[in-house]
Amino acid sequence: MKNIFQILCAVAFATLGTESQAQSLNTTLLGHLPYSQELSEVRGASHNGREYALVGVYNGFSIVDVTNPASPTEVFFEAGVNSIWRDPFFHNGHAYCVNDGGGGMLIVDMNPLPSSTSLTSTLYTGSTYNISAVHNMFIESATNKAYLFGTNDIDGAIILDISDPMNPLELGVWNDHYIHDGFVRGDTLWAGCLEEGSFLVDVSVPSSPVVLSSWDTPSQFAHNIWPSDDNAYCYTTDEVVSGFIASYDMSDLQNVVEADRTRHPLTEGVIPHNSHFINDYVVSSHYRDGLTIHDVSDPTNMILTGYFDSSPMAGGGFNGAWGAWPYLPSGNLLISDIEEGLFIIGANYERAARIQGNVTEFGTVNSLNGVLIEVVGAGLNETTDLFGFYATGTEAAGTYEVTFAKGGYLPQTVSGVTLVNGQVEILDVALIPDTPFNLSGLVTEQGSGDPIEGATLQFVNPFFDIDLDSDASGNYIDNAFFAGQYEVTIGAWGYVGECVAIDLSATSTPPNFELAKGYHDDFTLDLGWESSGDASTGDWEMAEPIETTFESFIGNPGVDSDGDCGEMAFVTGNGGGSAGTDDVDDGIVILTSPMMDLTGYTNPFIHFDYWFFNDGSSVNPNDAYLVKMSNGTDVANLGSLPLTNNQWTPWNTEIASSIILTSSMQLIIEVEDADPGHLLEGGLDKFRVTEGTAINEQNERTTVSIYPNPANNFINVAVGKAGSLRVFDIAGKQVGNQKTLTKGVNRIQTPRTAGVYICEVTVNNERHVQRLLVQ
Repeated sequence: MKNIFQILCAVAFATLGTESQAQSLNTTLLGHLPYSQELSEVRGASHNGREYALVGVYNGFSIVDVTNPASPTEVFFEAGVNSIWRDPFFHNGHAYCVNDGGGGMLIVDMNPLPSSTSLTSTLYTGSTYNISAVHNMFIESATNKAYLFGTNDIDGAIILDISDPMNPLELGVWNDHYIHDGFVRGDTLWAGCLEEGSFLVDVSVPSSPVVLSSWDTPSQFAHNIWPSDDNAYCYTTDEVVSGFIASYDMSDLQNVVEADRTRHPLTEGVIPHNSHFINDYVVSSHYRDGLTIHDVSDPTNMILTGYFDSSPMAGGGFNGAWGAWPYLPSGNLLISDIEEGLFIIGANYERAARIQGNVTEFGTVNSLNGVLIEVVGAGLNETTDLFGFYATGTEAAGTYEVTFAKGGYLPQTVSGVTLVNGQVEILDVALIPDTPFNLSGLVTEQGSGDPIEGATLQFVNPFFDIDLDSDASGNYIDNAFFAGQYEVTIGAWGYVGECVAIDLSATSTPPNFELAKGYHDDFTLDLGWESSGDASTGDWEMAEPIETTFESFIGNPGVDSDGDCGEMAFVTGNGGGSAGTDDVDDGIVILTSPMMDLTGYTNPFIHFDYWFFNDGSSVNPNDAYLVKMSNGTDVANLGSLPLTNNQWTPWNTEIASSIILTSSMQLIIEVEDADPGHLLEGGLDKFRVTEGTAINEQNERTTVSIYPNPANNFINVAVGKAGSLRVFDIAGKQVGNQKTLTKGVNRIQTPRTAGVYICEVTVNNERHVQRLLVQ
């Protein structure tokens, strides 16, 4: 057993690695208070010489003394209805907390602190309007007004006078749109209204607010908005996978202009939540990737200069850092991590070392857009805009080498470029044009040598995406081709496509290609598949998939299936955003292949990898992924496929026993959202036809999937064949008895104690080890 314990521990520390010791930059962990319940928003309070964290907890409201960050102490807790959304605020010696579950706005008199923790509280449920449930709030202390967003009766904002802190008075409402989160300064409301965009509203007359301006955010899901101290700029977050923090120039309210946008640089797919402006920095919470600090002293060039990752998870998902509050007098930061608890963080606010300039064409004054700039060793990559301008930066001052490259121009490297914190280095360059040449070659049929007419050849590198077609003699030609390394994909319907990397120059031997006969498509090239159907959203489209998530599950895939050319697949809807933004709704979407002549086959099999996600609340999901085959006259049902459990899954079947083979065969994939509707996504990749027996990839590939992860009371263990499961704690001690797994999905109870565990699944004498977080 010693070996398996060593393996398990090695895997545990390899997977936890940087997770067990949080990744950080210019930040320090000062204190941590775990909770037994999930957290939501956190805000700070300075009161009677002490610093406090006001924490939204799943089952109530918590006040924590964080004056000594190494020993955070909860001094007050009031239980409330269960709610995953709680939003607190501090004003005039009182804590306020709203929630989405009901019961009203809690008001707590904190004035007895710190000498007494016996605090008086009350619940305010409204007078004219029902505010039992409230999504979010903001208090403008200068005007003694509270703004409640997303209430029972009013989707927008209810404005309250809280001059008497325990007895609010309703003053008016703004209800043009739902407000998810907002900020108020003086008589101006900045409102994040999700799909509707961001709004600026004059609330000087609470009974009659007036819209001053509105604008869209990069991902059209404006969650949070916060202005600079002088109102010259504001900053928004889009609460979606790979969403942006964006800055906006507010100098002309009739024409609010985006100044810059940035994503979390550490992990792909992370979801931003809330941003706050302080001293020309923006401090943001990023769910699974914790807190970030951006230097926005130049709002047109926001630079990451600090971060702290509070969560052991990464990427897309609504776990981890809900809130990050930077306004305590001590300068300490507060993080409320949904699963991990309250963190108190020290921050070294570092100014960025910036570099910017213009790139032009040598010998002319023409600006060059699309030039790739790399600050070597700093991990910085930037591209010039339409006017040849670029700007980037780093928190790490130093001397660097900077490279400039663009297709059709000779690359240039500048050495000895010194970047200094708080300064801007200006570096302008002029690139020398390269000389084009004629590229030509031949596409023929493997074996016969016959020319292939109408083959598509795609030549791609960072600067060019060139599509060429072969003529009746199989020849292709480009009379203005530039040297470089290209990824080349060649395909034609009725042939097996291929892809290859080639260095091409004027002295290269003309590249010729041979394609074997057969039906194959990995959807890098458009070979003629057609989409149809009557669903309102979610049409089939050929694209690089954009991931969406629902709870701990992946809705739309984030990548295509492994092992083929390119990164494209057919997916049902690819709009990104939330899981329900562009899934299949209220009908059916149909994908139909080009015609295939299968009369020369004796026993053809079709193969493909597919994606099928179906989930949602209320009634059990009842949707379908159907595979059919037409021969031009009849249509045969080949299968109704099962869910794929967050992964691309291979499938194949023979055809001849189901339908007569003709020269007009077409594969038909139908994904249907049956009544009542649910979240539904489908995908197709790596299609091919083979002769003879099936390639039984389901058996060849031992598939193991454990979900959800993190888990609460149960996990699902999906296996392609029967096997067994053992669970170990982090020290290598087996927890419970070995479990027998049957083919399919097995529902297994998790260990009773929250923590990190190692799951060992054995199938076909193959051992699969996976980390599991039990909450």
